[in-house]
Amino acid sequence: MIILDFKHQRCPIPLVQTKLHIKQAKAAECFELILSDPGSIQDVPKFIKKLGHRIKLIEQSSANVHKYQVQLNEI
Repeated sequence: MIILDFKHQRCPIPLVQTKLHIKQAKAAECFELILSDPGSIQDVPKFIKKLGHRIKLIEQSSANVHKYQVQLNEI
């Protein structure tokens, strides 16, 4: 499984890199996304949902690190 680890990156880098990954990804691809920046935690999941893909929070640590599982649509 592909893991996009942005826990030490601040907005807008995680959003831009996630957009690029989705653009290059295969249909129905599943990947993990790790975020820690408050702006990214708010913006990236909204962006993924807006595109119609599925995103699920699978882990949240006390250090404000959020781990998500993303399932892209079949296009």
